[in-house]
Amino acid sequence: MGLFSSSSSQQSSTTVAPNRSKREQCWESRDLYLDCLEQNKIDNPNDVKKYQEELKKCQKQSDAFDRDCAKSWVSYFKDKYVVDLKKERFLREMEEKGGKQLPFPIQRK
Repeated sequence: MGLFSSSSSQQSSTTVAPNRSKREQCWESRDLYLDCLEQNKIDNPNDVKKYQEELKKCQKQSDAFDRDCAKSWVSYFKDKYVVDLKKERFLREMEEKGGKQLPFPIQRK
């Protein structure tokens, strides 16, 4: 066996990227899950201790989300949900205090 030889006993460990219909199915499951989180006022789906009872209400959507999406996608979308929610609340709070959002990108004179 050389450095570049291949063996029929070796399995390919590459994964196939999901096609369009699989991605759309994932996104639909994600949207249903995130809607359930919003309806049940769950700020952080990763905080199982704090939201134990509320998360049970979204178990069906969570199972579909886990089934239809890659594990890394599930983790990413949950983390993104938390970050987006914090950002939205921060901006709302700053507006209530009279803060104004700067144009982006900031134009220097």
